[in-house]
Amino acid sequence: MENLTVPDARRHAIGAALLRLVARDGLDGISLRAVAAEAGTSLGMVQRQFADKDELLSSALRQTGAATAERIRRIPKRAPVLDTLRRIADELLPLDEQRIIEARVYYAFTAKAMTRADLAVLVQARDAEFQAILTASLLAAEQSGEIPPGQDHAALARLFSSALDGVSLALLTRAPDSPTADIVAGLDAVLALITRPG
Repeated sequence: MENLTVPDARRHAIGAALLRLVARDGLDGISLRAVAAEAGTSLGMVQRQFADKDELLSSALRQTGAATAERIRRIPKRAPVLDTLRRIADELLPLDEQRIIEARVYYAFTAKAMTRADLAVLVQARDAEFQAILTASLLAAEQSGEIPPGQDHAALARLFSSALDGVSLALLTRAPDSPTADIVAGLDAVLALITRPG
């Protein structure tokens, strides 16, 4: 954050406060006043940085999406694909405080996007970028001979991301302090199917 301008840093801090609120309370009760209180700043400051609540929500979704996307981009996309896809999953599975916040925020926005076209556009763009990363990983695996040729990489990418969504939601809704290994094992089973010879 040291390279941000002062206005950008303020927007980032306010956005981070919103993410904490969404992760804790969901989207329905969010207000500019609540975000200002969480950020430890004035309502006027929030209003100077964001024209309205919709702009604040859109900015926050972009902020959390950019953070996770950057971590995924740093992962080398090479064979063995099982290891690459597992590392991608590790960046997204809600297994620590930061990733739990990010996942809660993402699924809260996804649920809201069902009835909000503006949010749906943002969620769809994020999904398209993720699918492209997965498809490129699977193409690299085919080129290295790790998976059989002629696979539908886009369909396999969608299978993986669907399994990841299911495992993430199961982790987010599990009872506190309950085991996670049996839930994550489902994702590993899907990864094994993807890389199994035809």
